[in-house]
Amino acid sequence: VEPVSAEAPAYTEDQTQTAFLTDAFLDWLQEQTPGQPWFTHISFLRPHPPFIVPAPYNTMFDAATVDSPIDLRAWQDIASTHPFLRYAFQIWDKSNFIHGAEGPITDWSEDDLRQIKATYYGMISEVDAQIGRIVDGLKKANAWDDTLIVLTTDHGEMLGDHRMLGKLGFYEQSFHVPLIIRDPAQPQGQGRRITHFTEAVDVTPTIEAAIGVQPAHPLDGKALQPFLRGETPDDWRKEAHWEYDFREVASQQAEIALSLHSETCALSVVRDERFKYVHFVDLPPLLFDLENDPNEVTNLADNQNFLGLDFDIG
Repeated sequence: VEPVSAEAPAYTEDQTQTAFLTDAFLDWLQEQTPGQPWFTHISFLRPHPPFIVPAPYNTMFDAATVDSPIDLRAWQDIASTHPFLRYAFQIWDKSNFIHGAEGPITDWSEDDLRQIKATYYGMISEVDAQIGRIVDGLKKANAWDDTLIVLTTDHGEMLGDHRMLGKLGFYEQSFHVPLIIRDPAQPQGQGRRITHFTEAVDVTPTIEAAIGVQPAHPLDGKALQPFLRGETPDDWRKEAHWEYDFREVASQQAEIALSLHSETCALSVVRDERFKYVHFVDLPPLLFDLENDPNEVTNLADNQNFLGLDFDIG
């Protein structure tokens, strides 16, 4: 069997890591004292490599009809645009993403990447189904109308875009991640889609505000309660910020390939409505005009027309 396929694993949908964790939560929920507060953090590993999912999710999406990955230039052309991208293509192996596959991911064709995307969509659907079981469990426990739900993730997935897989430090596919909040105490804000910038640091102050806890120390983020109430603050942040550490302290792989010290193997990103600036400590910067180049193909960092851009990096 070809490594890139829609073949299902030997285990069933009831035997996945996601199903196991859901079962554990539902068992734990039954043990809680009615009327007493509780808090739980359910950390689903999937969707995550290796890219494989049991029936019926393995054939739920057709590789022939999913969107083609963006920016399917030759990987050498993409790698030539920046040393960090060149390094990334050097370290990615098929076995990191599909069990039993061999060779660099650059050997995979567009059809292969489409099948990986179709499988990944099935993996997302499997998680969705298990979240549905959690919702049903909360309702059966009469806890649905008393439970604040926050759904988010640590990173995204390149999924073939720019001929890459996994996560990378600055592309939208890797770090423009979902944040879904359902606060039963704020029904007026439910179903609302927010396009303002939020960050992972906003989650803790939002939870603390919802349960009436005053933080013991100053927090980096901001509570999202105004949005949950259906409001839009006038002074909300105009940019999103994140950092990515690509050190390989034990192997020194990145350090050797890029001729960097471990302490300089890092990048910082500031992104507003139009532009994204990527700052490396000892490598050239990147600048993308997301309005005219949403796929982040053309680096404008050396373009004199874009000198003096004003970002709030505080």
